[in-house]
Amino acid sequence: MASMVTGSDAIVLDSLLEKVYRDTGYDFREYKRGTVTRRLERRLQATGVRTYLDYMQFLDTHPEEYHKLADDLTIKVSGFFRSPYTFQQVTRLVLPELVAYKRKQGERRLRMWSAGCARGEEPYSIAILLAEFLGHRRPDFDISIYATDISRQALGEAQAGIYSLKDIEGLPEAILENYFTRREDYEMRADIRQMVSFSYFDLTSTIQQPFVNLDCIFCCNVLIYLQSQLQERVLGMLYGSLAALGYLILGEAETPTNSLRDKLECLDAKARIYKKVTY
Repeated sequence: MASMVTGSDAIVLDSLLEKVYRDTGYDFREYKRGTVTRRLERRLQATGVRTYLDYMQFLDTHPEEYHKLADDLTIKVSGFFRSPYTFQQVTRLVLPELVAYKRKQGERRLRMWSAGCARGEEPYSIAILLAEFLGHRRPDFDISIYATDISRQALGEAQAGIYSLKDIEGLPEAILENYFTRREDYEMRADIRQMVSFSYFDLTSTIQQPFVNLDCIFCCNVLIYLQSQLQERVLGMLYGSLAALGYLILGEAETPTNSLRDKLECLDAKARIYKKVTY
C-alpha cells in the first residue's frame, strides 16, 4: 500500500516522536529528519497504515511495534575492522603510548567503550586488536571493553558472538584461526568474548555518563544521523567520560563540534583519532 506521507506532516511527526519518547524512552526527537522519515516509511508500509496519525493509533494497540520501530530507526551497519586504516592508526598512534603510560603509572586496567556497537563486530575487533598488540603481555592487563547499543536484538546477536561466512568475509586467515571457532558458522573464541561486556544504552537520551575514566572511546558513524545540537550534547558526554590520557575515535565523516576543538588534539584527521588535551 502506498504511503501518503508528505513534508506537510512535520508537526505530526514531531508529535509521533514525542509519543515514542514518552511511552518508551526511545529518543529520536533530534535525529536528522531525512533519516527518520525514510526509515519510518518502512514501518508504515510494514504495518499497512498510511499516515503518521494512523501509525500513532497503531502503536496504542500494538505496543510491540515500538521495538520494531526502534530497530528500524537505529543504524546497524557494521563489520569487522570496518575502517582498516583507522584500526591501523590506533595500533600505531594510540596503543603504544597508552600501554607505555599504563606501565609507567603501574596501572593494569585498560578500559574502552564501543558506543553504538550494533551486532558486536566493532568491540570484538577492538578486543582482537588488543590481543594482537599485547601478545604474551595480555595477562598483564585487566581489559574491559564496554559495548552499548539501543537495539536489544542487535545486542543479543552480539553477545552470542556467532557470525556467518559473509560476516567474516575479508578477514585474514590468521585472525580466523586465532580468534574464531569454526562450527556451522564462525563463533568468537571465549577469551575474546570475555573481554567485552554488552549492555543497553541510548546515547541520545541523557547526558549522564554510563562509564568514566575510559582510555579510549569508539563512536563511529553515529553522529552523522544526529542534528547539530544533539551531536554537541553526545560529544560532550563522551568527552567527559574520557580519562586524563584518553582517546576518541569517530567515523570517517564525523568531526568534533566547535566547543571541543580546543579540548581535543587531532592525531590523524583521516582516521578521526583525537586525544584529550590536558592542561
